[in-house]
Amino acid sequence: MGLKNTRLLIVVESADYRDALSSVFMPERLNNQLSGQLSPVDIHILTAAVKWSAEVQEVGIFSCYSNEQYSELTYLNVRIMGSGVSRADMDDAPRGVNPTREMVRLIADFCPDRLVLCTCSPTISPVILKWTTHNRIASLALFSDWQEPRDFWQRWRHRSFVRRLNRKSVTWVGANGVETSKALADSGIHPSKLIPWEWSQPQLLMQYPPKQMRDHYASIELVFVGQLDEQAGMEDLFQATLQLRRSGYTVGLHLIRNTLNYTSPVESYETAWLETRVQQLELADSVTVWAGLAPEQMLEQVRSADLAIIPQPPPQPDIAPPLGVSLAMAARTPIVACDHKNLDAHLLHSVNSISFPVGNPRSMAHRIDRIMGQSALYAQLSEASVQSLRKLKVPACWEELIERWMRDSAEETQHLQNFALSSGRYQPVKLERQGLKLLAQD
Repeated sequence: MGLKNTRLLIVVESADYRDALSSVFMPERLNNQLSGQLSPVDIHILTAAVKWSAEVQEVGIFSCYSNEQYSELTYLNVRIMGSGVSRADMDDAPRGVNPTREMVRLIADFCPDRLVLCTCSPTISPVILKWTTHNRIASLALFSDWQEPRDFWQRWRHRSFVRRLNRKSVTWVGANGVETSKALADSGIHPSKLIPWEWSQPQLLMQYPPKQMRDHYASIELVFVGQLDEQAGMEDLFQATLQLRRSGYTVGLHLIRNTLNYTSPVESYETAWLETRVQQLELADSVTVWAGLAPEQMLEQVRSADLAIIPQPPPQPDIAPPLGVSLAMAARTPIVACDHKNLDAHLLHSVNSISFPVGNPRSMAHRIDRIMGQSALYAQLSEASVQSLRKLKVPACWEELIERWMRDSAEETQHLQNFALSSGRYQPVKLERQGLKLLAQD
């Protein structure tokens, strides 16, 4: 199906791109110019919208919440819109006054024939879906998170929302990660229309060859990707770094804040804790903190390191690996990780990683030292990484999902059905030791 007459509207909860776009002077370098001004998620949405603007009649991005009402066609040929309705307007609206009607009016003014809903607000989203259903507008719902409310009236709204998501006018419901998809299924969304997705696909940059250990044995570059606080295992990582330095290593520790699943930069409490602890431990010459990196930049940083460290497990098991694991596998950088059951579906000691007892920084340092002393083990772990990633990754990405949905052919529909939660492809994969020589024995 041709797209030249398509009017695509992407609805987000709250985002004003006007100031950021006013500074863009080289569209072909949009990603780099917006880095630091917007979150990676916002940059991802804008970059995709600019790409689609060359293929469809018009692309718009509508912000449900904004301090003022606006509708501007940027020189990048993407229309950015704001409702002029603030969160305070919603909270303080008099009885019988529904500010969401103004949102729907502005959406209707754009005249979309395809709408991507990126907010799961039980206050806003059902009203928008009611309008799309009534006007027979094809819609796609893509949510980054999903939480069941506890309040009675909010639960009632949620049930109404779920019923609307299950209607035929909503072609697919996508969720960021398998666990979020399962939460949606538990809420009542049909698994046959649920598609897990990720913001980006590491395999786009999986052309990296396997790594060999560097010659500079006395220096080690370590990388961590995740939330930068004590609960994420930072203290253990710092103590292991000190242990390695006492053993004679020069250590570079690169801490990358995972902003792909957060819409805000590094939180102040993280920064305060990091600065205080790094100074107390006299690690300032070893630690480098990175935030707001695009997926490609994060992958480059992980590739440049000798080892990727996973000091703490994710809070719950998931069929999709944590971002730090998937980036390390895509970069072919060997992994040293804690031996927790929540990582069992992704990592196997001496096959695609080396493990240490969780909460034991001395053992972590010992495992790092072991790998750096065995070039054959290092090469084996790097070689095994991509095989593991191919088994473990979520196959659909946000941008591809929208593109296949817009093309609306039988072939594309079948392809998306193969990604559905009901397809059976998201069962945990049992890693085996077959075909890989075990070089690190305890």
